[in-house]
Amino acid sequence: MKLVYRLIVFSLGLVTILATVVTLLIVDKLYDRLARDRADDLARAARLVSLQWTVGADPVAVAGAASAAIGGRVTLIDKSGTIVGDASPARGGAKPVGAHAQRPEVATVISGEGDGSGNPAVVVEDDQIYVALRGGQGIVRMAVPTRSIKATMAGLRADVLTAGLFALGWALLFAVLFARHVSKPVIQLRDMAHRLARREFAGSPPIRAPGEVGELADSLFRLSDRLVALERARSDFIANVSHELCSPLTIVHGFAATLARNDPPPEARREFADAILSNATRMQRVIDDMLDLSRLESGGWVPRNLRLDVDELVEEALRSFRAAAAAKGVALSSRPDARTRSMEGDKTATRQIISNLLDNAIRHTSSGAITIESRSSSEGVWLTVADTGEGIPKEHLSHIFERFYRVDDGRARSHGGTGLGLAIVKHLVDAHGGRVEVESRTGIGTAMSVLFPQPPVRRAATPATGTRQVSDIVAIRT
Repeated sequence: MKLVYRLIVFSLGLVTILATVVTLLIVDKLYDRLARDRADDLARAARLVSLQWTVGADPVAVAGAASAAIGGRVTLIDKSGTIVGDASPARGGAKPVGAHAQRPEVATVISGEGDGSGNPAVVVEDDQIYVALRGGQGIVRMAVPTRSIKATMAGLRADVLTAGLFALGWALLFAVLFARHVSKPVIQLRDMAHRLARREFAGSPPIRAPGEVGELADSLFRLSDRLVALERARSDFIANVSHELCSPLTIVHGFAATLARNDPPPEARREFADAILSNATRMQRVIDDMLDLSRLESGGWVPRNLRLDVDELVEEALRSFRAAAAAKGVALSSRPDARTRSMEGDKTATRQIISNLLDNAIRHTSSGAITIESRSSSEGVWLTVADTGEGIPKEHLSHIFERFYRVDDGRARSHGGTGLGLAIVKHLVDAHGGRVEVESRTGIGTAMSVLFPQPPVRRAATPATGTRQVSDIVAIRT
């Protein structure tokens, strides 16, 4: 059953139940109230009759006059329980004088449980209301039928039924309007969810609804935007990975095919083997970097913070890159801070951060010098890798920490870059609770600084969004 119909049925069912309960409670209680009021009226009339029933008065005449006045039966009973006067509007309804009264209300008064002043005996049965009280000459009993009360109740039930049907009609109208008002945004949300399941991320109309439904709509639109970003990131990732692996794989395949089909001279075989090894190593670096980045972005890695010797880590990194720097004529040096001998951090992650920054600096510096500087501040320990390379144009600064992003695509690939090094640096620094700052001027050089808070502050892993701007955690200056 559709939501709109469920809401209508629920609303009508609720109104029907409430009307039924109200009718049963009010009508039953009203019947009791009317019966009590009628009994009180009979008790007052009985007191008047008892005042008229004096010594010397004819009980039969008194009973007859009273019966005609109240439209019911009036019985006068002496103190021994014998009927001395009885009259009724119905023919044959009165008992003969001298009979013994045996009604329960009479027996109650005779036994002393009722008295004529304030507590008459009342019995309601056989569609009659019986009232008996003690008077001056004996007991006065009155009985009237409940026809008038039942007629009143029947009219009341008819009025309640009419009002209930009228209310049900209005309830049906409001239920239909309310159900449409509520179900419309829900149906829109359902259709939007179906479109998202079919990977149709565009074309959803705005959904305006109050309360929780509106919040759900906002959440679903944010989810749609997120899915769009993830879909774009997935497409970009597949394209980038394919591009990164296609070129070296083609080279490896070509040289391997040449070696398999021909028998080139030893010098050529060595050249082919070096090319195959170089491109296989490049593919392995891409795969390793992707695995590292995936582990970081998924939150599967947390730093194991230890007390580290900063100068030792810097010198170890410099030794690893001296040969590559010397081949390009670039001088490597360090500028340690006497106040920054040690810090807390993950040793493997810190070593990888420094190595990635150095590797990036060497690849983009054709001549000059690269310096690693350490310094302390109120925030923690800063490590800066500054070069005298080509610099980064201003329009690229906000993108350099994205996966596979390159300022000069062709030049970066020719120098062996995977486009993932700086993305890994950002995630490793972020996992320590730190941040990255970049200062760069085209043709002058670039300085990349990373902050390690002391003590480290653990953060949640930054989600991978492909083309997301990273300026919220990376301070960039030109």
